[in-house]
Amino acid sequence: MKDFIDLLMLKVKEILADKRQRGIAIVALIFVLALAAALPGYMKKTSTTEYCASCHVMLVQYDDWFYSGKHTQIRCVDCHLPNDNFVNHYIWKGLDGIKDVVYFYTGLVPEPIHSSSHARITIQNNCVRCHEGLVSAISVDTMHCWDCHRKQFHGRINEF
Repeated sequence: MKDFIDLLMLKVKEILADKRQRGIAIVALIFVLALAAALPGYMKKTSTTEYCASCHVMLVQYDDWFYSGKHTQIRCVDCHLPNDNFVNHYIWKGLDGIKDVVYFYTGLVPEPIHSSSHARITIQNNCVRCHEGLVSAISVDTMHCWDCHRKQFHGRINEF
């Protein structure tokens, strides 16, 4: 470990000795610090249900959730993103976000919007995670929560 630290310190001294590399390092450090400062706020904002509904193609899903859904006290990301660990949640948040932006700006949004196979697995896992005590008596391996509770989520929308 000491060798690694010595090598790292040597590299830092080399960078600081070169005026051009020092400038690049300072700009990179400022960028990384600004990103680190902004990221928590951005993640918080993009995790709200209102943010999800800000895309006009999601208005029907938002209205169904808001007016007829039984889970109006939770956010879209509570069901539609993996919540088993922090890293998995943010990796899929990024991947799904990029996919949604590409679909939206290329006009490739399907009508009606359906959940992908990965999304269905994620939604099922989140149902079981939240309602573990209720589902312990049934087999969630052979049955999906929406088989019986289809109208509990997005009332009029059949996303499955």
